[in-house]
Amino acid sequence: MTDKSREQLEFARFLAQIGHEIRTPLNAIKGFGDLLVEEQVGELNDVQKKYLLKMTDSAQKLLLVVNQILDWAKLESNQIILDSQPLDLCRIAVEVGNLLELRMREKQITYQVMEVDWATINGDWGRLREVLVNLISNSIKFTEPGGTIIVSFSRKDGYLLTHVADDGCGISEEKLMQLFQPFSKGQDRSGEEKNTGLGLWICRSIIELHQGHIWAESKQGKGTVLSFALPACPAEDTQKGAAQ
Repeated sequence: MTDKSREQLEFARFLAQIGHEIRTPLNAIKGFGDLLVEEQVGELNDVQKKYLLKMTDSAQKLLLVVNQILDWAKLESNQIILDSQPLDLCRIAVEVGNLLELRMREKQITYQVMEVDWATINGDWGRLREVLVNLISNSIKFTEPGGTIIVSFSRKDGYLLTHVADDGCGISEEKLMQLFQPFSKGQDRSGEEKNTGLGLWICRSIIELHQGHIWAESKQGKGTVLSFALPACPAEDTQKGAAQ
């Protein structure tokens, strides 16, 4: 290992440790803030509730940044171990849609999963759910109010392909080339919150850990398709997963 590689590894481990130290009090702030917002310890007036909602929302956004930095540090230092099992990606896509329903409802976005009974792979549920959350969140961000996001599946050469398609503003060719690099970002949008630029790089790293690959296709003004391919589950594993 070179001195530079050793320094990068030590820095990643340092970030992982610091991230854990920050995440613990952040979880407490958000947890107690949620209790107050839900008025479980007393009634609030409208102004108090408004400010508390802003506080818990900011804590949630900061927690997301910390979690992304933690993931980056773990990936850089090879600390992530996959817990693989047969998974139905259709079911995960539906669950993620339910999780992000409020954000889509605010923009009046139509979300559809083209369900099939053969979208089964061997993988880590938490990590692949994280991938779909990132990809679908990205589509929500760049889809105009009243737009559509569709998750569909296909098969090719022993791989299961998952596609997240939107009819949003699209991505320039220059940005498209950098999309899955660390700290890179898509199109700048006025009124949108800035992000770390780590989300899609984390997606790429997780997919590659699963022996797959990820890519994007886009035309400005005509939308974007974010896709990833994973080794398809053997037929016998698919049957076992369905029986569970």
